[in-house]
Amino acid sequence: MDDVAPSTTRRGLLATVGVGASALAGCSERLWSQAETTGPEQVSLTIKTVPADDDRLAATIASRLRENYTAAGIDATHEPVSKAELYRDILLEGEYDVFVTRHSGFDEYDALYGLLHSQFVSERGWQNPFHVSDVTIDEYLETQREADETDRSSVLADLIGHLLQTTPYTVVAYPYTVSGVTEPLQLPIPPRCPREYIEVMSHPENGPRDGPLEVGVFGEGLTEELNPLTVDRNRIDGLLDLVYDPLVRQIGDEYVPWLAEDVEWPEEGQRRARITLREGLEWHDGESLDTDDVEFTLAFLEDTSMGSVDGGVPAPRYRGRQTLLDRTAVIDDRTIDLYVFEASQTAARRLLTIPLLPAHIWTERSEAVADRQTEAITVANEDPVGSGLFAVSEATTATEFELESFDAHVLRGTADRPELLEGFSQFEGITFRIAPNPGAMGGLLIDGEIDVTASELPPETAREIRNATATRTVTGTTDAFYMIGYNSRQDELGNPNFRRLCSRLIDREHAVSEFFEGFAQPATTPNALVGLHDWDFDDELETSPDTDPLAFPGTDGEPNTSRVQSLFADIGYRYEDELLLE
Repeated sequence: MDDVAPSTTRRGLLATVGVGASALAGCSERLWSQAETTGPEQVSLTIKTVPADDDRLAATIASRLRENYTAAGIDATHEPVSKAELYRDILLEGEYDVFVTRHSGFDEYDALYGLLHSQFVSERGWQNPFHVSDVTIDEYLETQREADETDRSSVLADLIGHLLQTTPYTVVAYPYTVSGVTEPLQLPIPPRCPREYIEVMSHPENGPRDGPLEVGVFGEGLTEELNPLTVDRNRIDGLLDLVYDPLVRQIGDEYVPWLAEDVEWPEEGQRRARITLREGLEWHDGESLDTDDVEFTLAFLEDTSMGSVDGGVPAPRYRGRQTLLDRTAVIDDRTIDLYVFEASQTAARRLLTIPLLPAHIWTERSEAVADRQTEAITVANEDPVGSGLFAVSEATTATEFELESFDAHVLRGTADRPELLEGFSQFEGITFRIAPNPGAMGGLLIDGEIDVTASELPPETAREIRNATATRTVTGTTDAFYMIGYNSRQDELGNPNFRRLCSRLIDREHAVSEFFEGFAQPATTPNALVGLHDWDFDDELETSPDTDPLAFPGTDGEPNTSRVQSLFADIGYRYEDELLLE
């Protein structure tokens, strides 16, 4: 892949403006301008991530990145902040230079649309947090939505190639999920999402049991924020997905009707999906769930102010999926038509996986409470009312969070239910036991106080669990990845050549070996660098030795300083006393 031709730099632009002004103002003013102009300063970057107690791997990657940036002559600072503050800085305020965090991964290739399209450059959440505005990226994202499977592969290959040149973010590694489990509980896969919890609770060798599944997690403030629309809070992975149900659940590569009894897609080329809801659907508070709630949810995500604020106030979550929707048409209480913009069925079906909200509760939360904020995206939602298989119990405390079985759920009693639910449930609900740190969570498991851990286990805690007499660990793969994100509004990071070179300053294979102790896959293919490690079209992507985004300029995690300096010089930067100058 050829290098992107360097764009006009800020230094070059200022120099050009300076020459024009001098010609007009005369010799004396030119001398005055030169006397007042300060010299170039060292390039400075701050790297934000959570503290090591919250995510040792993210903190370790950030620390090594700081060391490598420093070796490259950059004035680099590693700034650990709480998870809530990190998400607020990145996803709400855009106050960062570089961040390192664990991303939950993509459910479908179209997830890149919300992450990168310039339509979202001024929105909050995981909608374009890099503030990148690139017409070429937009064109590829729009085209892949409309293309059939054969053409879509080619478009995605072109998109990935362009992302490797522009590098709004880069992926370091795909961690394995590791859970501790007590004997003799059967754990098919570490539980992080509804499907995985259901598999544990449906396994015939795990019950039936008089009592809940006891799950260990760690962290602070995990139950303080139960709003499914917000992104700036720490929370238990998968919890709200157990409480709020969608029309359709994605189970692996399949889309399984859930609250929907049937999804009818007409002939190819049509833009309508007819949804028929299951009969007898209820919210946790006993109110009926009907197509008005479906219509409300989709409209509310687009504008949580419901028209009371000029320009609208979009929800920070699910917006990428919501933009697939053109309009809705309610036929009756159980039937609704969803009309999508030009999109293939493969892309459009993501719209059906959005969790539904009860209109009778959320309508009252449309009032504006601050600039570009509504109650809907600021409320803690302490008593969530969903339609899932589990409801939040009143017995919840600061150290225990209880989900009780929602016996009125239609899928608990019907014979016509998804295969996943055969044998469900062997337990009476789920109780999350909240520990302050990974070691304490591991201790609860070893002492027999919980059945399984759901927060990520660091290697040292996993070893303790494996060495105990009645516990073991279970490992699984995941779509989640550790990423490095760049704020394109920051002066130097606005230069794609600079971002691309910064993305090479981490030795991915060394990081997996040393930091993850082998419990991860390094991002070693072009598609893996953008978060699509399971994509099968690497042969359509090309790079050259000079622009290889995987080529770490060093050995065993240590950068070769002279080589790094040469690479920065090649893109127009210079050094003075080993310092990289703006």
